[in-house]
Amino acid sequence: MTDRHDVPRSAVNAEPRGDEARAGPQSVSGARFGVVTPIRLLTALVVIAAAAVYVLAVAPLKQTESPTWYPVLIFVALFGACESWRVSIEFRRTSQTYSLSEVPLVAGVFLLSPGQVVLARVAGGAIALGLIRRQAPVKLIFNMASFALEAEILTVLVHLLDSPLRRADAATPRLWFWVVLFTMISSLVGFGLSAAAITVTQGGRVQWASPLIIVGVGGIANCSLGLVVAALIATKPMFLLLLFTPLAAIGVALFLYTQEQRRRERLQHLYASTDLLQRASTDGAAIPELLGQLCTALRADIATVSLLPAATGTTSWRTIRSVEGTCEQVDAALSPDHLEQLVPLLAEPHGEAPPANRNGRSRGAPAMRGIIARQSDSRMRAWLREQGVKDATATLLQGEGMLLGTLVVANRHSDAGTFGADDLPLFDAFAAQVGVVVQNTRLGQQNTNLGDRLHQQAFHDAISGLPNRALFMDRLEHALTRRGRQDASLAVMFLDLDDFKTVNDSLGHVAGDELLARVGDRLVDVLRASDTPARFGGDEFAILIEETADPLGVAERILSMFKPRFIVAGREVGITASIGVAATTSRDVSAEELVGRADVAMYRAKVKGKNAYELFEPGMQDVIARRLEVRTHLERAIQSHELVVQYQPIVDLATSMPVGVEALVRWRHPQWGMVFPAEFIGIAEETGMIRELGIHVLEEACRQRQIWQRELIDEPSFNLSVNVSPRQLRDPEFVSEVWRVLSRTGVLPSHLTLEITENFMVDDPVSAKARLRELKNLGVRISMDDFGIGYSSLASLQDMPLDTLKIDKAFIDHIAEDPRRAAFAAAIIRMGKTLGLELVAEGVETAEQSERLQSLGCRLAQGFYFSRPVDSDAIMRMLGASHAMRGAGGNWATPDAPPAHSRLRVLEETA
Repeated sequence: MTDRHDVPRSAVNAEPRGDEARAGPQSVSGARFGVVTPIRLLTALVVIAAAAVYVLAVAPLKQTESPTWYPVLIFVALFGACESWRVSIEFRRTSQTYSLSEVPLVAGVFLLSPGQVVLARVAGGAIALGLIRRQAPVKLIFNMASFALEAEILTVLVHLLDSPLRRADAATPRLWFWVVLFTMISSLVGFGLSAAAITVTQGGRVQWASPLIIVGVGGIANCSLGLVVAALIATKPMFLLLLFTPLAAIGVALFLYTQEQRRRERLQHLYASTDLLQRASTDGAAIPELLGQLCTALRADIATVSLLPAATGTTSWRTIRSVEGTCEQVDAALSPDHLEQLVPLLAEPHGEAPPANRNGRSRGAPAMRGIIARQSDSRMRAWLREQGVKDATATLLQGEGMLLGTLVVANRHSDAGTFGADDLPLFDAFAAQVGVVVQNTRLGQQNTNLGDRLHQQAFHDAISGLPNRALFMDRLEHALTRRGRQDASLAVMFLDLDDFKTVNDSLGHVAGDELLARVGDRLVDVLRASDTPARFGGDEFAILIEETADPLGVAERILSMFKPRFIVAGREVGITASIGVAATTSRDVSAEELVGRADVAMYRAKVKGKNAYELFEPGMQDVIARRLEVRTHLERAIQSHELVVQYQPIVDLATSMPVGVEALVRWRHPQWGMVFPAEFIGIAEETGMIRELGIHVLEEACRQRQIWQRELIDEPSFNLSVNVSPRQLRDPEFVSEVWRVLSRTGVLPSHLTLEITENFMVDDPVSAKARLRELKNLGVRISMDDFGIGYSSLASLQDMPLDTLKIDKAFIDHIAEDPRRAAFAAAIIRMGKTLGLELVAEGVETAEQSERLQSLGCRLAQGFYFSRPVDSDAIMRMLGASHAMRGAGGNWATPDAPPAHSRLRVLEETA
């Protein structure tokens, strides 16, 4: 039953183009003969061998004279039918081609003369393979010679049997044995020739063990059937009719198997192409592989995709062609020669002819299906002739209403006939997938710039254009890995802009972003090309310095770049920075740890006064750890009622009476004890917790003031002072929050003084003035705290809506014994009076200081000389004593009365 021979599936993908390359046994499923000279040599040897065997062995045999040629013609037809209709069975990764040609061969040995058997075998094969399957000449000659040699070997071997045995008309088991053996020998000769042809054309080793088994089983079956036919013709010809049913059943089964196998193969090709489509990138790399699979699935030589510029995303036409398992790609300024002719032919059956122009736009383009181009088709004949192909199937590629190009598959293998209607569904499916790949490639080309931008955004800061944290850490890790010299220092600097939020709040975030960009530009200018500046986010920058022995010198150079003012939003802006430096010569430190050290050193620089740099030292880690611990505990301090408000009286130096109090926050920690503001206010300011903390202190102080006022209803109203941080003042909701607190507690706005720091007004005078005006509109009083240690000018002071100046303790210390200190204090007092402001001296600790201030004209003061900060009950007792003294007509300042500070101190100690 087996006619020929197993071939590796990889061979299917390598058949060369051109008739001259397709010599070889048709039974070799899809054999390719790309190397022309060896196969022609092998073909010539087989032809010579067949001719020699015929002349030397077959011709001398006794040739039976047949009264008629009808039997010969019948056998020619049988051989032609068997070779025309064959089936290929898949076996693992190989295929095996079957036919029933051995049935008439065995029967013909007994019914025809030796010469007639060979003639019928060659003539029937030539009709099937040459006229029907249209094999190429070299391949056809090889197969005919192989068929002749097989028939000659079987005929000669059978005729070597004894005449009585041969005349038994295939009716004895002994004869059966020899005929089966001889048939197997003949088949093995044909198998060997095919194997040699495949080896010559494909190269390498081919496994033949499994096909040999199939050849043996199939050969025995075919030989047995041939013996039955010969025996019946010799004895009971009518019984041949009984063979019709099983032969028809076998034929139908093989036909159904062939159809199912073909369907399965096509599904496998579609599955493979779909999987490729899912894994394909957007660069068009999948198109050549899809074309190769399409050639395999349709058993064709050539597959070509021609793409318009609209599909390539460029200004060029592109042709991608798969030929003989190889692929070539050509870009050209002009369209391929065939495209302008082919597009109308393909579009005509669909009622529209989309233009083959550069943009490829087609209005309402219908879904295109493939058409078959044959030489018999007058519309396609000229096009096929110009392209140098014998047949083809083609279609238009479309996507999103756009003509993308064409897909053409040409030159069906001659042994596979020509393209048919049953090929179109598979072709259309492949065309749809190619269209998807082309469309994705077009979109990928359009998005190339977008991809570059996304890559830029992924590793660079959008505002400054510097590397971001991810890229910086990657470069730092590589720098730590590739360092080869232990003595070369690698340094990381962490830079944070000082009071950057002031710029954002006063000039807006757009101006803040512009300032960040200008800082990035200056960093690039001041650093070496080998250094890496990066922006981590917010106002934080990092710098990687490699191969430097003086990282602190680099830090000084970076700080100096902030001296020239920046031009932002058309205005000059001055800003400074704090820098932390972490240097290492060790390979053991990690990138994250090194950046963390620089961050710790930067915070140290902030604490020391900003506009400075600090080199990391191991002891700094403990300080930062403490700050982190304080921050963590502070987050829950308000909810846990650990924050308490104490009050320090403000006294009238002339009457020694308390006229107001300043609210001061303290933190009574359950484990740490009393934590003073210097340790946690700065952290609250940095983290933003100052807003909640400040409102808490304000509301608590206002509520307590109203309690004191209700207890001493006849006591003149006294003032409450509360400190407000710059961050609170920059909050757009702060004025509304102050109004809500006053409304809830019932405190008159005129009884509340908000103490602000001098630097709030210096950073942005315009915004500061506007915010203070809003507060003044509420009716509250404004006091400038710690006056004299900042950078205020008389021009800014006279333009600000202030009520009070508080003279800093630095001017009060040594005021009694140092004439220079006294002169500074006197100047401040005179300036305040000139501006119409009330003066309060802070930090008074001795009677001499109190007396000196009074002599200089300062009316109000506060300090330890009068009282330390105390709780609300102590203040209540002070106010009660003052109220009683005033009610009795006395005065704390009378010669007979103890000094006012002594009375307040007694009340403080009692509390």
